[in-house]
Amino acid sequence: MAFCGSCGAQIHEGQKFCSSCGRSFAATETPQPAQAQEQQSPQQQVQQQYQQQPDQQQQYQQQNPGQGVNKLLDLVQNTADETANIDPNDIAQNKTMGGLAYFIFFLPLIVCPQSKYGRFHANQGLLYAILCVCSAIVSFLLSTIFTWRLWWLSSILSWAIWLCVVALGIVGLVNGFSGKAKDLPLIGKIRLIN
Repeated sequence: MAFCGSCGAQIHEGQKFCSSCGRSFAATETPQPAQAQEQQSPQQQVQQQYQQQPDQQQQYQQQNPGQGVNKLLDLVQNTADETANIDPNDIAQNKTMGGLAYFIFFLPLIVCPQSKYGRFHANQGLLYAILCVCSAIVSFLLSTIFTWRLWWLSSILSWAIWLCVVALGIVGLVNGFSGKAKDLPLIGKIRLIN
């Protein structure tokens, strides 16, 4: 006695299609015997089903909402890292200036103007400051464009913008104080200070 690998319905010998789900059995593929199917765990059955039906697996991957989150995390985590191009002594001496650059971007340019590490984070801090100004302008425009009836929409959008800005600032602070010369996500590739 055999069972369908898709739905588990009983299959009679010589049957080419499952009477329950309509699955076709290829010439090389045979339905599983009852004992073999009972010994497999549900996880193994699902894995075998996806191996037999790669089209459905690809469709699942395309529809899987978790992939968008993974792409976003990849965008945040995999930014350009220039730490290897900077002298380790320079990094060790100027970690504090690298972190403070996200509060006052020009501070490393004044305190340690010859530091490649300081200049890198001064550039990132300048980009962050520009982003903060642009975010403030966008938040102001949202509050003026939406009338008093839609104040909640402008408020939600403004909070979302500022949460992203704060998250970028935290990433920059962590990189600066920990001795990493990594670009900020999305905006870090721009070079205004060399």
